[in-house]
Amino acid sequence: MDHEVSVVLKNGERFSFPIAAGELAAIEPAAARHWIGEEFVRAGLENPNPMGKMLLVDQILLLAAHFKAGDFHPVTPELRRFMVNALKAMARPTLTIDLASNTL
Repeated sequence: MDHEVSVVLKNGERFSFPIAAGELAAIEPAAARHWIGEEFVRAGLENPNPMGKMLLVDQILLLAAHFKAGDFHPVTPELRRFMVNALKAMARPTLTIDLASNTL
């Protein structure tokens, strides 16, 4: 599998999910970024930046942290949709969302 999203939870637990090329092909990058923004608002999350600028990276990190540990094993459809959109929005073949260090 050429595409993968890995998530490191705050407790250090790590999950890796292969993403099929077909799943990514069905989504345009702009649509993926829009989806991330819409989900961020729907989840009721707030911008952590006091300057008011919201970065895609911040949205992805906060959305990932919004999922519960139980959503990762087995992976829920909502989490899967999030990972596919995050990977497409970031335009990378692989993505590591590290909640322990708060980095992508």
